[in-house]
Amino acid sequence: MAPQSRRLMLHVGTVKTGSTSLQAYFAEHPQALAEAGWCYLSAAGRPDRRDLAAACIAIEDQRDELLRALRLVEPQQRLAFRQQVQAELEAQLKAVPPELGVILSSEHFHLSLQSPEEIQTLKQLLLELGFEVQQVVIYLREPLALIESLFSTMVRSGDQRPLPADPADPFVQLICDHPASLQRWRQVFGASVVTARAFPPPVGQSLSADFLQLLGSAPAAGWPAEPRRQRNRGLNPQALQLLAWLNRHCPWLTPQARRHWQRGLRRFLDGALSRCCSGSYRMPEPQRSRYAERFSDGYQALLEQEAP
Repeated sequence: MAPQSRRLMLHVGTVKTGSTSLQAYFAEHPQALAEAGWCYLSAAGRPDRRDLAAACIAIEDQRDELLRALRLVEPQQRLAFRQQVQAELEAQLKAVPPELGVILSSEHFHLSLQSPEEIQTLKQLLLELGFEVQQVVIYLREPLALIESLFSTMVRSGDQRPLPADPADPFVQLICDHPASLQRWRQVFGASVVTARAFPPPVGQSLSADFLQLLGSAPAAGWPAEPRRQRNRGLNPQALQLLAWLNRHCPWLTPQARRHWQRGLRRFLDGALSRCCSGSYRMPEPQRSRYAERFSDGYQALLEQEAP
């Protein structure tokens, strides 16, 4: 590698595969990572690198919520944002010892970068920063379980759409068609670089342990244990129905409400439901059958090939 090159592990999700817990583990154990020769870099005020994913979306595309929230509409604004994100990451790297590799993580790499051209933009930006991409890690979850878990998350975020969507919906295809996802990323980074992993990991192995073994080294005392607490705990169907009703009829009590106290009240309610009404959502059987028919056989075949 060139002297300025730095090893990079790029974790790209996918959605609903424990990315939040994995990012929290990285942030909570910087010393262990450093002893193993690595450093985790998140964006300022965020647990991940969603800013980097958003910066690499095609300039003319406005689909990302972060871009809309920042009112980045004009091409010049978007280019300036991309340069700003690159400069911020470059400044972070100056504080990292050169012998340490870097881990970047966000499920939005997969969710936001929907074409080989957008992934190529990310690759070019990483090369300009002096990164040598060692692995691109992408976790794959059974599509039926994924979409049911996502439905819970979207209701809790205030979404009012009639979800879960039909399996032919383009968004569903994006997150559930795992062979197409792997093909996009391998087209840009190469088949030998993109590593597919099964989610959840094998019985008895935590998600952090599954990822950390890919680093090729470990601290002398071993990796700290992953906390037993569960992040993004699911809700039972009755609690989800309550939140869905609030989303439709009480927009002043959603996570997007205008006033701080309104958003705080919603967070309090969501937290109370998480403690008292945890559970999981299950789609109606006819819809489950359509998802299983479209995705399940292909997913099992893919796992046997990619993560035996």
